[in-house]
Amino acid sequence: MTVAEAQTLCLKQGTPFYSYRLPGERESVFGAQLDGEVAPFRQVGEQGKGFILVPFAESEEVPAWFIRGDITSDTPHNIYLTITPVSDFSKEATSVKYLTNYTGNGKSFMGVKITPITENRFMISWEEYERQVAAMVAALKQGQVRKMVLSRTITLQERAYEKAAVWYTALADRYPEAFVFLVFVPGKTCWLGATPEIFLRQSAAGTETMALAGTRRVGTSGAWGQKEIEEQAIVTEYMAELLETVCGEKWRQEGPFSKQAGQVEHLCTVFRHVGKLTPGLTDRVRRALHPTPAVGGVPAGSALPMIRRIEGRNRRYYAGYVGPVSGDGCWDWFVNLRSMELWPDRIRLHIGGGI
Repeated sequence: MTVAEAQTLCLKQGTPFYSYRLPGERESVFGAQLDGEVAPFRQVGEQGKGFILVPFAESEEVPAWFIRGDITSDTPHNIYLTITPVSDFSKEATSVKYLTNYTGNGKSFMGVKITPITENRFMISWEEYERQVAAMVAALKQGQVRKMVLSRTITLQERAYEKAAVWYTALADRYPEAFVFLVFVPGKTCWLGATPEIFLRQSAAGTETMALAGTRRVGTSGAWGQKEIEEQAIVTEYMAELLETVCGEKWRQEGPFSKQAGQVEHLCTVFRHVGKLTPGLTDRVRRALHPTPAVGGVPAGSALPMIRRIEGRNRRYYAGYVGPVSGDGCWDWFVNLRSMELWPDRIRLHIGGGI
């Protein structure tokens, strides 16, 4: 069974799963949790192999999740998953369905037409978005903050669970340098995206994160504009100071340089730390970094309450972070950008920009 078939089957059955394709890689990884409720993610090192989904702001209503990788597509033998094909996404059933390792399903792509929902309380019109921008600009002019990120949502009617696997494949084909993911916590949430931004990665060689800010269309001629240069400098300065404070040493910087992400490019600075961080230090770093100024604001203490007041909604998992945990002290976590939340009958797109 391919990853696409496994994704669709798990969505039908209501089986927790995750799937992702790392930047620059060709094959996807699929994992599923065989039994029990999906557990909250609280601390690095408590769980083994799996996948995390962390919201923009954790709460009882919107917690961080850890999906166990009881079976994965990179297992060197045949794998089994307790699911069964059903004809309707609203039905539930249990029996054993055989799954095999992922072998790829080509580069198929189906054009999907989506129809806007004209009346929906989650829709944020362009006019309302402009009023929110004006409120942020006023706060910036008064010197209350240096930078804020404003986001809005667009909700569209669609049989999303049936098409999620097709969309995932299309994103993986179109954006080879992005982290592409589809993750499902039954009864809680389902997210699909293709994000360019590393939140925190750790391998045997060390740990890295990045400051990604400032945006323009790919192919724009000439030097970067002053606004984009200043925005990137604000984020880089903030993250450099924070990492040194938490870790007690400076992280090596590389950049800024242009990093392409689909039809746009960003200014990027990479921070690297030689050697692995301990689980305790990792927790302190991730909690201090999140949300980064690339999705929140500077200073965070003033910007974040203002963002919540002006946006007037819960971002849920948008602008949080997602990614796999290997179970041996390594992980690949990415900021949840360029993404949408899925329900059986609709999707909600999230779009943001730095002010």
